[in-house]
Amino acid sequence: MATNTPRQVLGRWGNSLGVRLPAAIARQAHLEDKQTVELTVVDEGVLIRPVAQRPSLAERLGAYTPMPGEPVETMAWSAVGAEILELNPQE
Repeated sequence: MATNTPRQVLGRWGNSLGVRLPAAIARQAHLEDKQTVELTVVDEGVLIRPVAQRPSLAERLGAYTPMPGEPVETMAWSAVGAEILELNPQE
């Protein structure tokens, strides 16, 4: 469902142009402050689409499950900084 709002005026932002998105439009489009978006020129104008956030390395490693029989490496040295070591994470 499209939300119509009063017309907006483009403003200069350095060498670029910018427009403020009304809160109702941002909420309906699931856009948040500091969110990365992608801009695409389409026949009707400009499409603003949120960019799917890539999972962090910690999230990717946390989701990893070794295949049965796959060797799992462990660190052979102690922590040198603020690392958190899990001893025998399989237990």
